[in-house]
Amino acid sequence: MKVVDTTFLIDYYRERDAIEQYLDAHDEETIAASTITFGELAVGEIMARSETKREILADLGWLDVRAFTIEHAYDAAAIEADLRDRGEYRATSANDIEIGGTARALGVPIVTRNVEDFERFDGVVVETY
Repeated sequence: MKVVDTTFLIDYYRERDAIEQYLDAHDEETIAASTITFGELAVGEIMARSETKREILADLGWLDVRAFTIEHAYDAAAIEADLRDRGEYRATSANDIEIGGTARALGVPIVTRNVEDFERFDGVVVETY
């Protein structure tokens, strides 16, 4: 299993070749996303008035959407506490911390184009495409 972040899904909608190649290379693996990721994507779609919830869900039928659980929240809290201890916490990273907490709790890598957003999270393995 791999957990993708919002940039992965945005690039999926933009039909970037790198996404198609990544999905082809990992077609035997479960590709998952947190409900936090889905929420970030939905905000953009709603603001752009481009797709309805039903259309987004239909487009992403291949994606295993994982509910943000108490285990994910605990790992996200540990990531945030570590960042605060190191003086590296940024409020704008709240969603990324929750997405990173999801990947860490599941024990799987996060796949993103924005490697620098996640590589500072202790215990989170980051892959790119």
